[in-house]
Amino acid sequence: MDIVTFKTFLAAASTGSFAAAAQRVNASPSSVTERIKRLEDRLGAQLFIRDKRGCKLTPAGEKFMSPALQATRAWELAQHEVRLPEHFNRTLSLGGQYFFWDRGFMGWLAQLRADLPDLALRVTAGASARLNRDLAEGFLDIAIIYDPIFHRDVRAEPLYSDALVLVTGGEPENWRHDFVRIEWGQALGLEIASRLGVASETGLSLDLGVRSADWLIDQRMSGYMPLRAAQPHLVSGDLSLVADAPRFDFPAYVCWRRNYDPDTCEEVLAIIRGGFANIAA
Repeated sequence: MDIVTFKTFLAAASTGSFAAAAQRVNASPSSVTERIKRLEDRLGAQLFIRDKRGCKLTPAGEKFMSPALQATRAWELAQHEVRLPEHFNRTLSLGGQYFFWDRGFMGWLAQLRADLPDLALRVTAGASARLNRDLAEGFLDIAIIYDPIFHRDVRAEPLYSDALVLVTGGEPENWRHDFVRIEWGQALGLEIASRLGVASETGLSLDLGVRSADWLIDQRMSGYMPLRAAQPHLVSGDLSLVADAPRFDFPAYVCWRRNYDPDTCEEVLAIIRGGFANIAA
């Protein structure tokens, strides 16, 4: 199947419109319609329901989302590898949550390139949900994540200790009124709600990772943040700790696929461990 058709399907699913999908894939609306029709004919199933408001995935379309994503990602990885110069004889797809690329944490990445010059790197940042999915599906070899999903094909080890702490950009005594739920994983979210015995009165839930601190500061609200991410704002006085609020263990993990080349994996892990050793100290 033409990879362009897969990308067209994903664009239509993402935008909810064949016209918007046409702009995204640089094609005419009629071409998008024809590609989707050919795809539906090949699959023997209707993928979209269309009306004046746009298009919506059918149950069959929902099921096809994951295979389409896997196919397009596999193609992108293949393009990356075949275009590499000959002196690169091994590759690594590496991901990390946004926080790990901030505040000087990237020194170990430069060390990785210096120590392993024959290793071609594909590096990405993202939220934990996408990184966990890409690791499980084989589009990442190694990932540094706060909230790993443990999988039989993936190994994990704690990289350093951290804690979720309740901080506020407003008055600490008003934290209940200003509390915002920040997503750090379903299990922790349930534990926090149970321990605090309070629901968010703001009607707001944030899945912005460490950038949630900016919202707490700007809007003078309160929420749970990793201590190491909040520390610079605590030092500056932009955020304050809420006294006597419970803390929750929140270690950072390095995760890797079991089928990744073991020799390369151990070399890379040693550099990552060494690079984060000063954080754990």
